[in-house]
Amino acid sequence: MSVKVGQVVENADIDRDTPQPEIHVEERRLTLHDFLKTIIKVNGSDLHLQAGSVPMIRVDGRARFLDVPAPTDELMKEYVDTIINAQGEPEDRRHHLEHKGSVDVAYSLPGAARFRTNIFHSREKYAIVMRRIVTKIPNFEELNLPPQVEELANNHRGIVVVSGTTGSGKSTSLAAIIGKINRTRSERIITVEDPIEFEHDNAKALVSQVEVGTDSESYEYALRSMMRQDPDTILIGEIRDSFSLTTALRAADTGHLVFTTVHATNAPMTIERMVSLFDPAQKELQQTQLGLNLIAVLCQRLAKKREGKGRVPVIEIMMATPIVRKYIIEGEFEKLKGTVGNREAGSQSFDQHLTELFQKQIIDVNEAKRLASNVDALTLALRGIGNSDTRLR
Repeated sequence: MSVKVGQVVENADIDRDTPQPEIHVEERRLTLHDFLKTIIKVNGSDLHLQAGSVPMIRVDGRARFLDVPAPTDELMKEYVDTIINAQGEPEDRRHHLEHKGSVDVAYSLPGAARFRTNIFHSREKYAIVMRRIVTKIPNFEELNLPPQVEELANNHRGIVVVSGTTGSGKSTSLAAIIGKINRTRSERIITVEDPIEFEHDNAKALVSQVEVGTDSESYEYALRSMMRQDPDTILIGEIRDSFSLTTALRAADTGHLVFTTVHATNAPMTIERMVSLFDPAQKELQQTQLGLNLIAVLCQRLAKKREGKGRVPVIEIMMATPIVRKYIIEGEFEKLKGTVGNREAGSQSFDQHLTELFQKQIIDVNEAKRLASNVDALTLALRGIGNSDTRLR
């Protein structure tokens, strides 16, 4: 029997001690593009290649192994060369990989897709992780985002922070917001990304997208230059250090509209994560800048749909109401948690959104409980006995 590279096997619940039936694979040598075409075919998000390990892809958040042999050291070197040689300055990237241990690059499958790529070493052998970048600018209807998210595109100054874990859809939601601004306002939009994920063509706005490593030598240099390029709306791909946070706050404080991301698991923790990055010499100033200029914090998780195919974002929203601003400026961060469930102000908790998605039959009860912040309270809400923190208003 001949098995094509496109076939996948669930790795969940596999008994690795039980002998598996022999798998016969096509004799031909599989190229990197064979794997990338497979990701596109099965609508996967990530490809994992590692010398001596069976290749794995991720579909709808679940890891699956491909029915192909583990790539050899020789084959992995070939894949690495394919990626590195496609870069603007291949020798610099190769030097960074060999001396630093890993390198981040973007790689394109012509006419098909772009991939955010990390090449690294694992037990002195090459490993590659490639995340598919869906370049079509999404719209709000496709994403099932709450209406409050679309409304954020109507602001003209301040800062919006989108948080969540890796792969939670932060970049996709921001692409939808930037896309709406691009279609509806005559403005100057500048993005600094590592790498660029969604390519925005000029519509009503003039859009410049700076890719770190390709268009700029570093994240810091790109951010320094950005403020001299007359932006109205700014997208900073990620707050990763004190400098990027300082730049974002200063931009918002001087009348720009700033969007950015932070790695955090809920909205209040997002604020605490940002506070932890304050420059000690400017802590009081930056705390005030954040409190006065914050528009909203969105925190995302992805839930599997009831029918099993595809995922839907679950979003916690903390709008910058006067009380939220007061808590931030006065450093009473522990009180922010109590503001998240205020739906009258446009805020909502994860559990409120999960309850809504369950009632609309978009997700099932097990998925709602898996992602809940408070499983007991959510269970009451799903039974229609919700208290003021979980009941849908």
